[in-house]
Amino acid sequence: MTRQHTSPPFLSTLWLAAALWLMGCPKRPLDLGPEGEARSAAELLKRIAVAESQVVSMKGDAKLRVESPGQNGTVTLFVAVTHPAYVHLEALGFFNQPQAVLVSDGEKFGMYDAQTQRYYRGPATAANMGRFLPVVLPPDELAALMLGRSPRIPAEETEMSFDAEAGVYWLTLKRGGVVQKLTVQPPSYRVVKSEVTGMQAYNSRFEDIEDVGPATYPRRVVLEVPGQSIRVELNYKDVTVNEAPDLTLFEMSAPANVPVVDVDAQGKEHPVASP
Repeated sequence: MTRQHTSPPFLSTLWLAAALWLMGCPKRPLDLGPEGEARSAAELLKRIAVAESQVVSMKGDAKLRVESPGQNGTVTLFVAVTHPAYVHLEALGFFNQPQAVLVSDGEKFGMYDAQTQRYYRGPATAANMGRFLPVVLPPDELAALMLGRSPRIPAEETEMSFDAEAGVYWLTLKRGGVVQKLTVQPPSYRVVKSEVTGMQAYNSRFEDIEDVGPATYPRRVVLEVPGQSIRVELNYKDVTVNEAPDLTLFEMSAPANVPVVDVDAQGKEHPVASP
């Protein structure tokens, strides 16, 4: 004879009550912000631009994780970035000694490399900025990403839809055969994901959106290059937002007794200058 196990009557009553409560519990209304639902792609793009423009500078500590065919690991960073293209990055080793320092004002760049004991300087092109990161970016684009801004293609066509179940907007930008798909999260109206097809480009994600006064910013920025096994993840740890920038952080000069290497726009090196 098989003994059947049954729940005590009071437990069955509790399960039934809980199920009925869940079925009848109304969903929390989705927060779309004070202006309500965006009605067009143009309106959504304006809201994105407003959200992104609220953060113009950041400074503090971060962790950089790199996965690429030629470089893997995690490093502590000191970062300072100011719109539109001021960038200061320091990769710190043991005892917070700088292992590499990259500085750019958007037109010129300078980079100290402790491993080669050289100081590189020249125009702030993507090729030269790529000496620090495996993802090759011009300084204005790098600054934008670090400030939580999602660079967008100059679209000829736009499409928008709203996914009430996921609570996000889907925004598609098209230019010729190039398509960029953005995921936009209300009520911050921050881009949280960008994917580009039709050209060699990186995809990006902006995560852990945090409020700072009336503004918002992502505490994590992730870049991935499809087909190249490249992934870069920047995690902000202790940063200040929208403080008046210290412009001395963007001054470029070689450390004492370090040879200077001039490079052209393509990153080609010229003879080493005397320190």
